[in-house]
Amino acid sequence: MNVALAQKHQLHGVQPVLAVPDVTAAAQWFVDILGFTLEFTHGEPPQHARVKLGDRSWGDPIYIHLSRREAAAPAEVRLHAGHDIDGLHAHAAAQGAHVLQPPTDQPWGLRELVLEAPGGHRLVIGAEISGVATHDAPRTVIACYRPKPGQETALRALVRAHVPELRRLGLATEHAPLAMTAADGTVLEVFEWSSAQAIEAAHGHPEVQGLWAEFERLCQHVRLADLREAQGLFAEFAPLADR
Repeated sequence: MNVALAQKHQLHGVQPVLAVPDVTAAAQWFVDILGFTLEFTHGEPPQHARVKLGDRSWGDPIYIHLSRREAAAPAEVRLHAGHDIDGLHAHAAAQGAHVLQPPTDQPWGLRELVLEAPGGHRLVIGAEISGVATHDAPRTVIACYRPKPGQETALRALVRAHVPELRRLGLATEHAPLAMTAADGTVLEVFEWSSAQAIEAAHGHPEVQGLWAEFERLCQHVRLADLREAQGLFAEFAPLADR
């Protein structure tokens, strides 16, 4: 290792350059999704910009250059998160970011979130698994929907579409949901939110609000304890039939 050469020139601070079709929109994406600040733009309309995150109070700042170029090959950029990667995921999803992979524990010791950045680039954000708090863990819920008169078929179709849509928005895990019916026709859905923060983010997400409004139109939400089956030691339900 040529330590003297390294000390002499003090090269430091890698700054990736991402090719994007719209510099202004790309810079705004980094501001809205990850909290970067816009440092400068060049050209009119902008042909180049640089965004910055951090002030050394929690680590070295991150600089990303954005350059207007068409049809460039997508790149992969990796960032490190020191705290609450699941909360970051929930925020990004609520802001409409395209989540390629929700927070996932990897065998190399990182919990990684993958977002699609402007220009089709992959932004991989990793956190040490040992530093992930338990409140960031997935949350399993049981929802009970009692169909309104004449809405049984529509409700069943909505339940089948519900979790896939939450996954698309990065709010639910890849664990397969379970749908069942009670004797009185109530539909039960068991699924896994990606975190408590994802649940919070869902309450401010317009697409999720649209889904929930459709549930309100088709059914009445009831408590699990109100179902006759739940009064026994072992609650038995029938699988959701395809009809």
